[in-house]
Amino acid sequence: MDRAADRIAGAADGGRMAAAGPLAVLLAALRLDRRTRVVDVGANPMAEEAPYAGLLRAGACDVVGFEPQPVAFAELAKVKSERETYFPFAVGDGSRKELRLYRDHGFASVLDPYLPGTKVMPLRGWHRLVEKIPFDTVALDAWPEVGPFDLLKIDIQGGECEVFRGARGALKGAVAVIVELRYFRLYEGEPMMGGVDCELRGQGFELHRFRFNKARALVNSQSHRLRHAHFRDQLIDGDAIYVRDITRLDEMTDAQLSHLAILASAVFASHSLALVCLDELARRGIAAADLPARYVDALPAEMRLDGAGAGLVEGVRTP
Repeated sequence: MDRAADRIAGAADGGRMAAAGPLAVLLAALRLDRRTRVVDVGANPMAEEAPYAGLLRAGACDVVGFEPQPVAFAELAKVKSERETYFPFAVGDGSRKELRLYRDHGFASVLDPYLPGTKVMPLRGWHRLVEKIPFDTVALDAWPEVGPFDLLKIDIQGGECEVFRGARGALKGAVAVIVELRYFRLYEGEPMMGGVDCELRGQGFELHRFRFNKARALVNSQSHRLRHAHFRDQLIDGDAIYVRDITRLDEMTDAQLSHLAILASAVFASHSLALVCLDELARRGIAAADLPARYVDALPAEMRLDGAGAGLVEGVRTP
């Protein structure tokens, strides 16, 4: 089955799965004047499935995406649903750049490869330059078609901080960011994990969790004798989830808390975070007092302590 057919076939199944789970509880109970909105910067469909794909299949979000690679953008045009809108532009700070297309399309970047790194990392040949494409970047703050959004997902190989700086206004309403963090340098001048973390914390986001991390065996004299699956010693990069500072829930609007609960449940699989949001909405009188309990009732049985071994301390169930 091709990707387009897979998306279409998955739409109905995704909706049915959501109807039986905690997402359905949230969608039925929360008062929202719009669907959760995702902005996807670097929406290449030939990479891994988008982390919000399940939410999209359930018909519970809208997506505005950007993808400057012509082949990838053409694929997006073929597979997109009615809730997805894509633009063939690169997002940045609004300046003119030059996109470098390397042999492996997943490594396209405005940055040159860090050649010393290629000598010790077995990602052989990825940095062979295929083409350079001059282009103008667009800043999210200057792109009105984006509109208010809740989640920014970004995967652009080294230009992340420029995107964040060009979106300081737009990000004030967002509640979460999914971003690739680099631990082992692949490009000259990329911000690495520390630079991205500092920029996002400066805009009010805190690291919540990692979606995954990737590691490889380092090249050495005995590489030909090793089963590399057992020697993934060097971290390269990974996807991280940042969320609006949850120690300052009082600074979030009712809508922000609601959208964060939906994202935590359906995209991050962070059910305790969803419950924190629901507790605050219930405290404000925006959600029913029993909504957190109904949410837990909808979780898989193996996630719950119902009865035996469960205690109550000041009305809060403890493990």
